Amino acid sequence: IDDDNNGYIDDYYGVNIVSGTGNGDDDNGHGTHVAGIIAARNNNLGTVGIAYNVQIMPVKAAMASGYLNQSDIARAILYAHQHGAQVINMSFGGTACSIAVQDALAMAYADCVLVASAGNDYAENPGQIYYPAAYETVLAVGALNKDGKEPAEFAQRGPWVDLFAPGEEI
Repeated sequence: IDDDNNGYIDDYYGVNIVSGTGNGDDDNGHGTHVAGIIAARNNNLGTVGIAYNVQIMPVKAAMASGYLNQSDIARAILYAHQHGAQVINMSFGGTACSIAVQDALAMAYADCVLVASAGNDYAENPGQIYYPAAYETVLAVGALNKDGKEPAEFAQRGPWVDLFAPGEEI
């Protein structure tokens, strides 16, 4: 039941913005991989997330194909913000700008750190700017190579990229 009257049934463990359900399960493993990098608890086998004491709020904005509509992205940002997210990670991107996404980011920026992937197709599109990473309120993160010294070959780069972090063989 929708016992909190927010329009989603049983969204205690996450939400799927696309289907309008309380199921934030990941269709292709990308969100799960990113969540593990962020929040995996120490398993005493050498794996631990960078912030292993945080709580994750799965908010699925992508279709099963991986395609994202700008309206779904905006709704996902607003959902996370309205439900207390302190950091909103957006490990997706594209070349489209959207007023709806900009407005949602502006609202969330007052209370949240906004982080997004700078993009991963530099070899095919050098110099291409990706959104939401390129918005001024968003921290744009590019991928470093496995040695951690240079951007990975696939990593977008440019003055709009704020920082680089490990991104190859992680």
